[in-house]
Amino acid sequence: MELEHRDIRRNVFVMSIGNTVTTSANSLWIMFMPYYFVDVGISSFFIGIIFTAIAVSRAIASLFGGRAADRFGRKPIIGIGYVMYTSGIFVILSSLVFVPTSLFLAGVLSSAGYMWMAAGSGILRPASSMLLVESSPEKRRGLSYMVSTRVLPSIPPAVLVLIGTSLYLNNQFWLGITLGLFGLVSVLVLFSVGLQETHSDSVNISDDISPPPQLRNDWFLLLLIAAFALDGISSSGLSWYVPIFVGRSNIDLYGVMISVSTLVIAVSALASGGLVDRIGTQSAIFGGWTLLAVTVVLFPFGTTSLGILVLYSIWAGLDMVDISVPPLAVAERYPKERRASIMGVYSMSVSLASMVGPALISFALLLGENVPFYVKAIMNLLGVLLFMLTAKFSKNDALRVPKTD
Repeated sequence: MELEHRDIRRNVFVMSIGNTVTTSANSLWIMFMPYYFVDVGISSFFIGIIFTAIAVSRAIASLFGGRAADRFGRKPIIGIGYVMYTSGIFVILSSLVFVPTSLFLAGVLSSAGYMWMAAGSGILRPASSMLLVESSPEKRRGLSYMVSTRVLPSIPPAVLVLIGTSLYLNNQFWLGITLGLFGLVSVLVLFSVGLQETHSDSVNISDDISPPPQLRNDWFLLLLIAAFALDGISSSGLSWYVPIFVGRSNIDLYGVMISVSTLVIAVSALASGGLVDRIGTQSAIFGGWTLLAVTVVLFPFGTTSLGILVLYSIWAGLDMVDISVPPLAVAERYPKERRASIMGVYSMSVSLASMVGPALISFALLLGENVPFYVKAIMNLLGVLLFMLTAKFSKNDALRVPKTD
């Protein structure tokens, strides 16, 4: 039993390496996709629609991925998700072949590839989250989660983003995507060889007669979803708008913003992981989201490159406070045989809500170029109120779901 437990804890190390390589590979190209869509002739409004479709594909896949991870195990679903994710990058790379001859076909292929990537991400997300939490020491789950998913993965991109920026500016976007593709193939191999299953009993289930998780009577999950949906809606909307707001002529500044923010993320993720373990989720969310709302409101008033860089870095750092909260809350409240399914429902619901974000920001732009930032601030403050209600339900023993592990 002790040996098995030690083998399972090795998952944290393997996942940390895999997440670091994945983020590093993506940093060479993925943040330049909004610019690429512009370069192939897609308008800002329709870029928002594309990102809406990406959110839908990720959401639907999350539900199936979580359900499958509880029935067949975490590891095989992670593998399936990474195969889909990697093949999506290949489709995007293929779209570059048609840029000189057909911008329309290049736009269609790149959009389809991006959506397929999002579906792969949705498939593996609940399984990887639960495998990581279940492999971590109970008193350091928040810290382990943040180190594996944010701290270590945020360090190499500080340099690699600048390389990616140079590649894009010198019309070598294809090289960044190619290197990213090789990186993800190596992660797929690593996970296939190195990961240990944390829910092996699930593969022995002969008939899955338990119904999918229901939201109707689970107020804790409903409020958790609502709070994080508000953050997800505004974040997904601004993810494509920020580079457009900074401007195509300032792509070098955008590259520096991403580069510096990755180092900020590494430090703040380490701090926030320990902070959540120490002071609890309620205090962390209240402070983090309130300060985030203030920072986002100030961001469009940055009058210099340095001002924009500082505000964006603060924004990126505060955005780390909430990352570990949902999987930790699910792991604490629900039994192991239901966790991935619950996480899938959570991911699907938040992702489906997030699909509104890009479209919402597209329409908010009609009111002014600064309005999208005000919208996010308001939604984060509403999220704080909802999470306070979630915490109250969490403390109500009558509403708790008994744990069995």
